Amino acid sequence: MTVQEFTMRRPSLNSNLELVVNAHVNTSESPIKVINAVANIISRCSPEIKYGNQVVGKSVNIISLDIIYEQIRSRSAQNVLRRILLGNRKKNTTWFFLNKQAASVGVVAIIENEQESPLGPIRITLNCEDLDTLISWLVG
Repeated sequence: MTVQEFTMRRPSLNSNLELVVNAHVNTSESPIKVINAVANIISRCSPEIKYGNQVVGKSVNIISLDIIYEQIRSRSAQNVLRRILLGNRKKNTTWFFLNKQAASVGVVAIIENEQESPLGPIRITLNCEDLDTLISWLVG
C-alpha cells in the first residue's frame, strides 16, 4: 500500500452513495468545456448534456470524490467544506458548490453561493444513508 493510499483510506459505507453533479451551460460557454470541467474534478461520473443546457453526471463510487478529498486538504479547506455540508444537510442528502472556471483547469475551489462563480457553479449533491461517515472522511 502506498503512502497516498494509506492517507486517503476510504471508509466502508454501510449504504450506497449517490453522487450527482449539475452545471448550467451558458450561451457563451462551450458545452464540451463544461463537461471537461466536471470530469477534471469528479472521476467516473460520465458527464453529459441534458435538457439542452445542463451538464449532468452521476456516480455511485466514492472514488469519484478523490480529487476533491486531496485538494481540500492541500488548501486546508476542510472546515469550510464541513460547515457547508452540514449547513446544507437534509436527512441523508447534502450539497456544495464548486467554481466552474477553477474546475476547468483542474482546481477544486469551494464557493458558498452561486454569485461567487461568474459563469455559475458546479453543484455536487451527495445522497447516502451513512452520510455522517462520508462527511467525516471527506473533511476529516
